[in-house]
Amino acid sequence: MKKSDIQIELGYYKDYVALVENLPIREALEKYTAGIQNPDKEVLNRLEGKVYAPGKWTVKEILQHLIDWERIFSYRALVYARNDGGITAGHDQDIMAANCNANSKTLDEILDDFIAARKSTISLFRSFDAIDLLQTGESFNMKMNPLAMGFIILGHQIHHFNVINERYLPLL
Repeated sequence: MKKSDIQIELGYYKDYVALVENLPIREALEKYTAGIQNPDKEVLNRLEGKVYAPGKWTVKEILQHLIDWERIFSYRALVYARNDGGITAGHDQDIMAANCNANSKTLDEILDDFIAARKSTISLFRSFDAIDLLQTGESFNMKMNPLAMGFIILGHQIHHFNVINERYLPLL
């Protein structure tokens, strides 16, 4: 199933999903994995500790945020696909980021974790059939389904990679 098969209101997630090509979800997951497998590590390492404004996250914290939320979104997709109730818990990204210890990790450790999380996401989505992808649940008073969650994961990644390119790279 493709992005164009999403038939639910995406609320604030629509901007993320709009960033993703209209591909079948499994193909999209594979395609956008390349961005985390082959980053310019030299550039990312030169950005270590830099932020473009007070209170913003470092690049390592952004990457850890993506990993954490990919796991959360995948969990939600699993709960919805298995028709295990409707409402999944909310989480506070700022509390999570403040407690992620990303800056004490090496870039390689974070990227290895990101790739492991993505492989797990790909495996999970391979287990879903068309019926699973359209099972609905609720997140923040919004109907949601695994198909949408998959594209949200990818759009979230694209969004934050765009932030790194537009706001962090000029710091060099």
